[in-house]
Amino acid sequence: VITGLISLAFEIVSWIIIVDVILSWVIAVQRPRWAHHPLIRLVQEISYQILRPFRKLLDRIGLKTGPIDFSPLIAMMALRFVGMAIVRILQNIGVP
Repeated sequence: VITGLISLAFEIVSWIIIVDVILSWVIAVQRPRWAHHPLIRLVQEISYQILRPFRKLLDRIGLKTGPIDFSPLIAMMALRFVGMAIVRILQNIGVP
């Protein structure tokens, strides 16, 4: 049960990142009126807080990629790895 909830939480965070990436493309091209909706702002803020350390890391190691931001891809891979590691550890110690 607990491992399922942890997996679900990591999955939700991954989907928030995906939605934010798609929204950033739509907003950049179309400038829709709903771009300032509180739910859209919430998704953007959550995604920003998650991606900020990865953007700083890419900048620190000199991987400025211009208009293409690879931090969502790296963040999702890191989240997937951490989520799987946590679930595996919990399963190994007997947590359902």
